[in-house]
Amino acid sequence: MLVTWNDDYSLGYKAVDEGHALVIDAINRLNMATSRAHRDGEVAGLLPVLEHRLRQQFSEEESLLRLLNSPNLSEHMAEHERFLSVLEHIRTLFNQGQDVASVLMLNLVCHLVSHLRGTDWDEFGGAAHRRAA
Repeated sequence: MLVTWNDDYSLGYKAVDEGHALVIDAINRLNMATSRAHRDGEVAGLLPVLEHRLRQQFSEEESLLRLLNSPNLSEHMAEHERFLSVLEHIRTLFNQGQDVASVLMLNLVCHLVSHLRGTDWDEFGGAAHRRAA
């Protein structure tokens, strides 16, 4: 496994944590694919699930941010839209017959690092720690 889910990734919000676990699972599945046919099979199965589930997760995240009166809501929403746009572009390239597994994996890793460990951690990790204090 390239990335293993552990409690350090947990932000304490089920919908958010499940979306992040899905991204980690997708990274690992793409990393394990060794042939073009295997990669294409993984991409074909993962893209619709990622797009659907992440849309749901992002919607729930944004609702939570509204409840927390986050001053960063608009930037957070823009980040979500950019990532969904990237997934849509990758799907278009895939539908044109291109091998996009590496590009998808790279974007998922970047999303994991910049969004989960960056933006989400700042918003939800901080909020969870304030509640616990």
